[in-house]
Amino acid sequence: MEIKSVSKNYLSIFNIISLFLTILVLFQFASCKDEVLSEIINIELNNNEIYKYPTVSGDEEGTLIITQAKHYEISEVIRNSETNYVAVYTYQPKANYVGNDSVELEIRKGSDGASEPTEIKTIKINFIISN
Repeated sequence: MEIKSVSKNYLSIFNIISLFLTILVLFQFASCKDEVLSEIINIELNNNEIYKYPTVSGDEEGTLIITQAKHYEISEVIRNSETNYVAVYTYQPKANYVGNDSVELEIRKGSDGASEPTEIKTIKINFIISN
């Protein structure tokens, strides 16, 4: 009878230690999350204007379009010698379009080339387009 009692005590201690270690591991993963920032930008444009938004220039940094605009002639990220290797988002509305449009960009910074970025920023640009 005493052997069973001792076994139950060890089993309880084992369960408590297992639970503690599980919580510790989950906390560690939660604290390693990338920093995620968000920003909203409102831009008023005439329907014949071009808007440019410079983002990042580091070798291991980048910009992605995660939600494409709907009413555009141009909506792209360009990074080349013409932009001095800065990733520049460029937008031009469709000819004669009047109304609202938007795009979401993801800007990734803080990578050393061997690891994932440590800062991810989501930017939503709302365009108010008039004549």
